[in-house]
Amino acid sequence: MSPRGFVVNTTLDLASKAFGSEIELARGTARLAYFLSFAPKTLTPGVTEDQTVPPLQHWFQQSLLAFGARAGLVHSLNNSGPDEATTLPIDERFFNGGATTVRSYGERDLGPHDPKGNPIGGEFFTVFNVEYTFPIYGELQGAVFYDAGNLLPTSEEPGVDDMHYAIGAGLRYKLPIGPIRLDYGVNPDRQPGEDIGAFHFSFGFAF
Repeated sequence: MSPRGFVVNTTLDLASKAFGSEIELARGTARLAYFLSFAPKTLTPGVTEDQTVPPLQHWFQQSLLAFGARAGLVHSLNNSGPDEATTLPIDERFFNGGATTVRSYGERDLGPHDPKGNPIGGEFFTVFNVEYTFPIYGELQGAVFYDAGNLLPTSEEPGVDDMHYAIGAGLRYKLPIGPIRLDYGVNPDRQPGEDIGAFHFSFGFAF
């Protein structure tokens, strides 16, 4: 059965020395996804499915259009100012780029890097996804997608500045516990030093 409808979830975390934490921070995330299935709604038990659907319409009914939006902000309660980005441990920061975010970048490769080229994360991120999947043969599906997102070093001025993009296509093989995915995303606005795109092999839904 194809998914349909909205998925909404949020998280809110607070770490404080008053609770025994070694660091102090406030963090929130939000996710909204909408799945538009073109399959007919489930029939009432005992009602027979119409077998006269033309092949092209039957193919279209097995496709799915999905939209996703995510954002997160983390703010250090220890310090503020120009050095705020370095006050949070790296495992408390957000990362972007990869199989479930902006797919024209390698895992965690979108956003700030240190002088050696290692990603250091950020304090605010957004991710927007649109994906259309369609049947190919049996449990094998194709997909085309468009991703956008950013990762800002500090949470002082959150917004949609410095956006990065991906346009791509992929394959899905449906299993009872979720799909196996192979995607390739192209970066249409790559900057000096960035790759033209990235392959991703993963398991589960993209967003």
